[in-house]
Amino acid sequence: MSWNRQPERRRPARRILLRAGGPTRSGGLPPLTEREREVLELLARGYDNRRIARELYLSDKTVRNHVSNVLARLDAPDRAEAILRA
Repeated sequence: MSWNRQPERRRPARRILLRAGGPTRSGGLPPLTEREREVLELLARGYDNRRIARELYLSDKTVRNHVSNVLARLDAPDRAEAILRA
């Protein structure tokens, strides 16, 4: 085992999606869940995570998880790109 080896960066949501397979949209991207679509819609309105959490009666952490899943499913590096790709 090499101690100089740096840990590999992983995207857990991405791994789960790749493992899960399933149907994809016409663009080849996995479809969003209903909740992920709701979160994406509120992102498009310019809401921050805390406001999305209040709107959907969720915790801030749950919203962060949904945003991460949306970014992974749409293969978007940030919120603005996710909105454009949706």
